[in-house]
Amino acid sequence: MRISKVAARRFLAERHMLLPPRSLPAGRGSVLALVERLGSLQFDPVDLAGRSHEIVCHARIDGFEPRWVDELLYATVPAKRALIEQYNGVLVIIPTNELPYYRRPADRRRERFWSDGTYKKLKPWADTVMQRITAEGALSAADFGPSKIVDWSWGPTPAYRAALEMLANSGLLFLARREGSIRWFDLAERLVPRNVLERRVSEEEQIEHTFLARHRDLGLASANGVWVQNDWPLKRKELVTRLTARGALDEIEIEWLPGIWRIPGAERFALEAAVRATTGTRTAVADPNAVALLSPLDPLIHDRKRLEALYNFHYRWEIYTPERKREYGPYTLPIHAGDRFVGRIQLRRDKGDKRGTGAALVIDGLWWERSAKPRNHLDGLTRAIRAHQRLLGLSAGRMPRELADRSDGKGLFNKLKRSDLADRRAAVLVEPPEDPAEQPKSELAR
Repeated sequence: MRISKVAARRFLAERHMLLPPRSLPAGRGSVLALVERLGSLQFDPVDLAGRSHEIVCHARIDGFEPRWVDELLYATVPAKRALIEQYNGVLVIIPTNELPYYRRPADRRRERFWSDGTYKKLKPWADTVMQRITAEGALSAADFGPSKIVDWSWGPTPAYRAALEMLANSGLLFLARREGSIRWFDLAERLVPRNVLERRVSEEEQIEHTFLARHRDLGLASANGVWVQNDWPLKRKELVTRLTARGALDEIEIEWLPGIWRIPGAERFALEAAVRATTGTRTAVADPNAVALLSPLDPLIHDRKRLEALYNFHYRWEIYTPERKREYGPYTLPIHAGDRFVGRIQLRRDKGDKRGTGAALVIDGLWWERSAKPRNHLDGLTRAIRAHQRLLGLSAGRMPRELADRSDGKGLFNKLKRSDLADRRAAVLVEPPEDPAEQPKSELAR
């Protein structure tokens, strides 16, 4: 099957549930459905305008609330812990029922720690950690008090913290909950459903599942666009042969782009629908005001080479770039409109003073692509920014004078102001009376 770039972009917009954005119904069920569809969500603790996985969910789920993810990740009853954190090259959130397919990395780390002397070096502290957690329940590094400083993977670290991380990375402890940068760990059997914990699948099944999950994450991958780990006994060619033979992967070509591209086999009909919508004399144009602000770690932009090839959009996350070398800002969010990228925006949460006075969502910068026509996207951008304010629990907003004085900035400012006034009026109109039973019928009708 050979498709156009336009059809590929339309397929990805719909496959990643961005056309329209924020269209999944509000609730925890949509969070779980999203993670199951994408395979995983990358977790990152940076929180300048919301954490990455929260922004990913917010772009797709109506009225998304961060607590929904936490309730699925950190439920105290194992049967209700539908999501779990795992290291798969990076820290990701996966469906708990897929945990058996992600045991290999932890098993390999455990073998390494036990053979290279790491466990022997940390054994005194590791034994104490296991004894206390077994007796007391979930504990954090702070619960063990000061300890000797030891060399650890990311630098000198207190021995109790290194021991906790070693045991967690080995699959002997699991994350019970986190609050900011503090993490509590507990025994696996207290956190993971027994049927999941006891299930075992072969190493080859795990590798096949992981390879396919990375295709689910991207939706559409170039021939070498999915990462294959060097220590996998199955190499890319063998994995592709197996999965295409089973129909789990489907191969296509894209006009003007070299090589083979792959999609999950189950997405074939969706791809054909995108081709029909973008081909012929009566094409269905994507709504330019279907605007979503994407996380720097959103699965749609994971593959930077694909991003440039399909969208002619160059993006780099500048959070770790020295300020003097940044082109835009530390946490610019790509602006996806319809089925294209039209710009980027730098947002920042200002928490205000200790009482929260002055808290606001700050727009530090707005940059459009050369081909974009800002006036075609301002209504959608207004809705996306207002939704982002609600995500962060903010009602106020600010932008710099130089942006407000630009024609696009002035238009955006006026639309945001009108939206704010409309929301305030609506809030007054829907406010219930103190005692409806005592109100006259005419008041209630109004």
